[in-house]
Amino acid sequence: MPPVSILDGKRSACDWPDDPNAVAPGLMDPRRQPRLIRSDFVGNANDSAWLANPEQPLSFPRAMGDTAALRSPRTQELILTAQHRIDGIDGWPGKGFTPETMRQSLFADHSRAADLALNSTVTACRNTPFGTVLVDGNLVDVSEACPILAARKSHAYTSDSRGSWLFATYWSYLLGGQAVEKLPWRAPFDAKDPVHTPNSLDPGSSAVRDAPARAAFALRKAGTPLNARLSDAQNITRFGEQIPVHGSIAELGVLNVITSGQVDGRTDVVFGSRFIQEVRFTADGPPQTSSLLTYSQSADPTSPHYADQTRPFSVGQWVTERFTEEQIAASPQLEVEVLK
Repeated sequence: MPPVSILDGKRSACDWPDDPNAVAPGLMDPRRQPRLIRSDFVGNANDSAWLANPEQPLSFPRAMGDTAALRSPRTQELILTAQHRIDGIDGWPGKGFTPETMRQSLFADHSRAADLALNSTVTACRNTPFGTVLVDGNLVDVSEACPILAARKSHAYTSDSRGSWLFATYWSYLLGGQAVEKLPWRAPFDAKDPVHTPNSLDPGSSAVRDAPARAAFALRKAGTPLNARLSDAQNITRFGEQIPVHGSIAELGVLNVITSGQVDGRTDVVFGSRFIQEVRFTADGPPQTSSLLTYSQSADPTSPHYADQTRPFSVGQWVTERFTEEQIAASPQLEVEVLK
């Protein structure tokens, strides 16, 4: 967790501010709040506003968030995704965002944590003496896990990605509930290079060596192959059908956050992306918009709308939003019912 400001209510120095420029007593002057307008991009991924754009770091009162501090892998992924798209170096045609490339970027499901840590993890795995690790009283063979991790070239969490569930499980064990900066990085966080640091895990660390073994043991115990596709392990149940869900946990630095948990004795998606929207504003005419309700339009298991947008989300399809009477009338799905 980031540092928390604690106020001592017995001291006058900790009284709520009385700023003449605030809209009400006890509030701050709104002009001191972070604000940034740029022609390239601004973004936020649940960190403070400090690096809304790394070319123009913001400053603001500490009560509004931290500055010059480690950003989450997801914030780094957001920044790099935007920069690579603007520069045209992400493998898609052209430069800059279009509605299509914005949707592709959101559902690329790329893991920043894998960029930073996978190579060191593979090295540690391959250097394990005799390919076995003793963890929690269990002697675990990791020799099968090493080539599976090494084969993860795309670092993606798409439904067909293999070894992704293994790396996600490994990363969860490696973190162990602690902050990312506590991991054994060879290159620590540098406020002068906050998008690319920390990086390079120490492959000689016992934590880096043991976590793959813990992950392999957990997957084998659950009956999940180490090279399983993400869709073999990460699903949500609707009408008795297990619908594959792409994306992964925020700690892996994936923009499309998806978290699994236990539901009625089975593993199911329980948290993550809910309402997703991509909007293009034009000089004339209504906005061009696509959206998705990942949990669908109804929470009622008996409703026909209980899975109507979860299935499109599973395969990367979007719903076209319609703002004008002309757009609504042009919808091929339009049904009109006259009420008497």
